[in-house]
Amino acid sequence: MLKKNILFITLLLSFTVLIAAPAYGQTSTPILPSATGNTSAATCKNPATGGYDATYCGDYALDDFVRLAINVSKWILGIVGSLSLVMFIYGGFMFLISAGSADTVGQAKKILIAAVIGLIIVFSSYLIIQFVLASIGLKWDGTKKVPETAPQTVSLIIPTGTQNTNLLHL
Repeated sequence: MLKKNILFITLLLSFTVLIAAPAYGQTSTPILPSATGNTSAATCKNPATGGYDATYCGDYALDDFVRLAINVSKWILGIVGSLSLVMFIYGGFMFLISAGSADTVGQAKKILIAAVIGLIIVFSSYLIIQFVLASIGLKWDGTKKVPETAPQTVSLIIPTGTQNTNLLHL
């Protein structure tokens, strides 16, 4: 039984990797962001394009490290979320093949409960990351948020010779 479970998990993970690998290769954002530092040095020449690129100088700024942390957290959250999906599938499969065995049903319940707890941890960590990014004024991709301007109010004072001396807001 243990060999069957190991074989099943191995096949499931390899199938998942084969399906996910092309999709991961199509992402437009690499994990390591390009540097935004000084590109004026002659040593910053990109051999592939011939242009100047701060990545080849190692001239990274603080924003680049924040974007790196954001990209790594996206990658980790994606992997952990995928693993919890695999555990849901495995727990459901254990329920299907339990054949009424109390031990197998109990093990399947434990697997499903652990998968739910894992998803709760993933979603709460995503919310914490979003809150921290919003607190420091960044979007999910690491770029700065453009602050929204408050609507302008114009106050007019009515001369005291009239009956209504309240302020009007336009």
